[in-house]
Amino acid sequence: MHVRSMLLAAAAMTLGVCATAGADITGKVKLDGKAPEPKEIDMSGVAECAKAHADPVFEETVVADDQGNLANVVVFIKDDAGALAGQPVPTEPAVLDQQGCQYVPHVLAMMVGQELQVKNSDPFLHNVHSLAQQNPAFNFGQPNKDPGKKVDPPKTAENIKVKCDVHPWMSMYIVVVEHPFFGVSKEDGTFTIKGNPPDGDYTLQAWHESMGTQEVQVSVKDGKAELAEPITFKSQGAMAEPVKSDVRLASLQTEPKSETKSAGCPSGCCETKTADGGKLADAAAPAK
Repeated sequence: MHVRSMLLAAAAMTLGVCATAGADITGKVKLDGKAPEPKEIDMSGVAECAKAHADPVFEETVVADDQGNLANVVVFIKDDAGALAGQPVPTEPAVLDQQGCQYVPHVLAMMVGQELQVKNSDPFLHNVHSLAQQNPAFNFGQPNKDPGKKVDPPKTAENIKVKCDVHPWMSMYIVVVEHPFFGVSKEDGTFTIKGNPPDGDYTLQAWHESMGTQEVQVSVKDGKAELAEPITFKSQGAMAEPVKSDVRLASLQTEPKSETKSAGCPSGCCETKTADGGKLADAAAPAK
């Protein structure tokens, strides 16, 4: 009977894990007011890029539909006290792709220590230049299709801008969080934070590249919670420069042109100056 009781207890524990394995935090992100008109990207000067798109392509700084549903917002549990430290790192790598002369996704969230793979789905040259300040930066060319180049995992939380020195309209953000409890809003504004976070009361922080941050309170019970009201950003800030967060600042500065041209950048494409020769603006880093 003792052995049988142990087996029953183990089975009950297994069922308990299965019952909460899909638990998560869900919600929606909205834009309060009219979204700015997106700017069309002119790819006509690069035949390979223009050929990849039958329809016009627009910048992704603010992606919102006519209902105000806002995409590309990173939502994560704010953990200033380090209560969520020591969580296991996701085994699946975060993946950044290049498709039709655009970075996919435009905003990528990942955890400190998580593997990052950079792909090139285009059969021609791209350059991937991270402007990291707190983490190891990378800057390399991918001249042909590449199923995935591994990049050193980030060592600390930071918001990292990535640009292509070959195609100046290409840019995206990698948002590194210190724990696995984060999500990115989709085109319908919905987001999901997976991983069965510990029960308790938390502050959720939502970050947008041009509108800064918003915070809301959430109570997690049995590893899950659903926000009753959407997280809302004001539209008048939609075209502002990237703002500084309350924890860390990743300063995006130009670097001197390398004296050596790499095999991936045969024409010196890894120069870090902007199109007008100026310096890039500062970008925000997410709060812990």
